[in-house]
Amino acid sequence: MNERLNRQEKKVQTRARLLDAAARVFAQRGFEVASLDEVAAAAGYTKGAVYSNFAGKTDLLIALLERRVAEQSAAYSQRFEGQDIESVTRGLLEPANRIDDAEKQFLMLFAEFWLHAMRDERTRLLMAEQYEHARTFVSGLLTATGYGGAGRDGALEPRDMAIVIEALGTGLALQAAIDPEHVRLSLVADVLGELFGLPSSPDPEPSLPGAEPGAESTGSAVDRSADLPAAD
Repeated sequence: MNERLNRQEKKVQTRARLLDAAARVFAQRGFEVASLDEVAAAAGYTKGAVYSNFAGKTDLLIALLERRVAEQSAAYSQRFEGQDIESVTRGLLEPANRIDDAEKQFLMLFAEFWLHAMRDERTRLLMAEQYEHARTFVSGLLTATGYGGAGRDGALEPRDMAIVIEALGTGLALQAAIDPEHVRLSLVADVLGELFGLPSSPDPEPSLPGAEPGAESTGSAVDRSADLPAAD
């Protein structure tokens, strides 16, 4: 029994290391150019280990997206459980307003996901399936917060709002990665507040004299993981 458990744990560990390596290699080299030999070497394995866990590069790519959706869904569930729509929206302003290196890597992967899916029908269908999982989760989260229960005229259905949130978060994250001095991620929460009809947040504190343009303030900012599935 212990031997079986150890083998299973080893398989899970190997799979995780291969996914981590694939994320680095695909982001650095590009999905089309990168090889499974490079992924295996980056993980410290042979190519046989890759084929023992994945059918090929496309399956690695989809597994990365699956992991992202699962991690973000779990994080959102833990963070926002039992909160109302205003608290959830305000909560998006709390973490850092800058995209860190890990998130930049995912955004590069996202571009690779998208390009490959546009060229390959099987990948498109698999990627669309993951996006639908993410939308279903966000739709359920919105419903749980009481969204749509106030009878506000013109309010979108929860699933449609989930699509808007996904598109808004992803689009702003991509723009902020390229032009962080002029694109602030906190626009996500600002726009959602308008869409949800929430009271306006206090204006952010002005930058200190001499601060460089675009420098972070001490105020709160949006969670970069607002780009479900993102595709986190």
